[in-house]
Amino acid sequence: MSESRIHLDAALAEGALVELPEGPFRHLVQVLRMQAGESLVVFDGRGGEYAAVLETVAKRSASLRVGSFRDVNRESPLHLTLVQGISKGERMDWTVQKAVELGVSAIVPVLTERCNVHLDREREAKRLDHWRAVISSACEQSGRTRVPDLLPMVKFGDWLGQTATGPRLVLDPLAAQGLAGLGAISEPLSLVVGPEGGLSPDELQLATKAGCRGVRIGPRVLRTETAGVAALAILQGVAGDLV
Repeated sequence: MSESRIHLDAALAEGALVELPEGPFRHLVQVLRMQAGESLVVFDGRGGEYAAVLETVAKRSASLRVGSFRDVNRESPLHLTLVQGISKGERMDWTVQKAVELGVSAIVPVLTERCNVHLDREREAKRLDHWRAVISSACEQSGRTRVPDLLPMVKFGDWLGQTATGPRLVLDPLAAQGLAGLGAISEPLSLVVGPEGGLSPDELQLATKAGCRGVRIGPRVLRTETAGVAALAILQGVAGDLV
């Protein structure tokens, strides 16, 4: 059985004694029933990971001792940002989780014309915190050593107005070019995926005017939570680390 693996959002160092935050405490002690003296792996999302041992376990708290650093790298060479139209509930959670597993570098949740999600500032903050937890858990499960960035929610038009740092692709089932036929990719790349119902014709037109290139995935129309994951897998197969 493989060792348990947890993400701690704090700079780690060999020999440090770390009190477990509530989430990792619940997972390790209350769910996995780990005891003092058991070993695990910890990482802070800044690269590499550490061996560790549970030092103390009490009813409501626990601490671990950070051990030796392991300079491992399981990140993709492709710097890929997923610009995802926000979908409801579990669909968005699933998309975020699988994007992290597939090696995405950053995620930008965008509000589009067909987003059936309406959030005030408080609910928006809670949703972002929830997605950060999904990202952290996906990194733990997949063995990643760097945690992808989650950017603030933004309107799609405002994102289009930002300065591009590399090519920007937008999934469009009517596009002439297939995603797998892009050729060599050596720059940071952004991939736009619409929400349920897709991007509107006006949004696709705005994206084209802003320099986005329309691409499609095969002859079928995919659901939003399928489209993004399928596209990421294709890109990682063409230019990343899926072989």
